[in-house]
Amino acid sequence: MKFGTVAPTFPPIDEIPRTAKRLEEKGYASLWFPDHLMGWYPHELWKESVFGKLFPSCHMFYDAFCAICYASCSTERIKLATGVTDVLRRHPAVLLQQVVTANHASNGRFILGIGAGEGENTLPYGIEMRKPVARLEEALELMRIMLETDYGENINFNGKFFKLKNAVFDLKPINKIPVWIGAHGERMLKITAKYADGWLPTTMPPKVYSEKVEVLERYCKKEGRDPAEIEKGLFVSLVIDEKREEVDRLLKQPILKVNSLLLPSEYFRMLGYQHPFGDFYGLLDYIPTEYSKDDILLALKEIPDEVVRLAFVSGTAEDVAQIFDEYSKAGVEHIVLWNLTYFGDVSKIKSSYQLIDEVIRHF
Repeated sequence: MKFGTVAPTFPPIDEIPRTAKRLEEKGYASLWFPDHLMGWYPHELWKESVFGKLFPSCHMFYDAFCAICYASCSTERIKLATGVTDVLRRHPAVLLQQVVTANHASNGRFILGIGAGEGENTLPYGIEMRKPVARLEEALELMRIMLETDYGENINFNGKFFKLKNAVFDLKPINKIPVWIGAHGERMLKITAKYADGWLPTTMPPKVYSEKVEVLERYCKKEGRDPAEIEKGLFVSLVIDEKREEVDRLLKQPILKVNSLLLPSEYFRMLGYQHPFGDFYGLLDYIPTEYSKDDILLALKEIPDEVVRLAFVSGTAEDVAQIFDEYSKAGVEHIVLWNLTYFGDVSKIKSSYQLIDEVIRHF
């Protein structure tokens, strides 16, 4: 099992190379940089949290590609990745230019983490989310074409979303750039089987993960690919403590419970409940600026504890290690950790990371 984690996103910017170097020294395999314009919390809810006293907003994100280039200067081995970007905000040619630049800056350690996009980073900014999966597929095909052209060769491409006429793309990477796709639905898994070197869905039960692995493997066979060519990852929202009753307390904190709103409505139905916002796919549909603090708190009251737990991997170090063992049996090879424990109680920053170290030593 390999372990990655999430990179810092907030100012000060000097924290990025310092943290990257420290995580490399601790032995992490990868560092993932969110590519966001907006965070997950309504401003009023954030402002009243302990972090609101430290950071004036949760919507402060450095550009992921600039941050990766900056982090590359202080590291030598750790893989640096976008977690994840999209082709709604950037034309594939512009995106590919940033990708190859990060590849050079990191001496070949860059991973392109990419997905279909999220409503919060597009719709409030006047960016369309029309047919995002089809757009992603066409963009991946176009970027592959651009990378395979010879120096000076004209590129002509007449797609549904992107059109190139006598274009060139002569900035070549120093090695093959791994593409990891944040896929959940069947069509995205089909695209992953065709184009990806890695798969990085968000937290889901091991049984659900295992079922999606079967779908991915089926599409790999249709593409004539060995499923083992695709490294299977999982982005894990983690809450960990020495005491289970403390974990239960933390998961009831609104600043953490908000993450359950990001679950697709099918997860609610799986346990016999309804998503407070109806037929809703949180990662795609949730835009926090459209809700007041009271709207969110009312919605959170409707979410039972057993559903909240689906949004996290949670428990003691022993519990978490056991859950990761289950994920390993389901096919997970690379876990990207987002430690959210101290969002619920800032005094647990040090203890939670010590427990994470204990879990990683288990593997």
